[in-house]
Amino acid sequence: MGSDIEKLRGRAPGIILQEGCRRSAVIIPLIKEVDGLFILFERRSEKIARQPGDICFPGGAIQDGETPEQTAVREACEELLIIPGQLDVICSCDVFHNASGIVYPFAAWLSDYNGRFSEEEVAETFKVPLTFFTGTDPIVCTSRMVRVQDDDFPYHLIRGGRDYKWPERTDKELFYSWEGRAIWVITARILKGFLDILR
Repeated sequence: MGSDIEKLRGRAPGIILQEGCRRSAVIIPLIKEVDGLFILFERRSEKIARQPGDICFPGGAIQDGETPEQTAVREACEELLIIPGQLDVICSCDVFHNASGIVYPFAAWLSDYNGRFSEEEVAETFKVPLTFFTGTDPIVCTSRMVRVQDDDFPYHLIRGGRDYKWPERTDKELFYSWEGRAIWVITARILKGFLDILR
């Protein structure tokens, strides 16, 4: 048994509960123009099932055999109708993880973007000056999560049974608003993480 334990030396950490979680990756596209630096966003098509109409970064699900960076670049190319040479990945940013998914964000320079996009996935793209975000704090609201157990939950195995005092879970929701568009949920979290790295 001791030799089995020794095999663990040098093991890279994984993420607990990632089985069953949606694993995806996104690009934070940065554009240099004569009047400054901009971040490019997408508004998701109304035709898609998952979060139609929401503001997001280009990205999508990680496929078997892909690294998160490969996924982020592939998805950005598919959605923005660009080629990989138009993206220069600068760094990986902090990973977002909640009960339903893991998102690996990457910041990248986007060059020679002509404003085109795949209408199957994207309704529009738009740019926001980086200075807007560095000079604007997000609106912060609190969401409270309610825990509901299945009918066959084994209350008899826990102290207090049905009267067990579950800890209250609260999440902070972040919102940025740009020209009537709400940037929130995971996109706002990833954006704030990137801005924190810049600071």
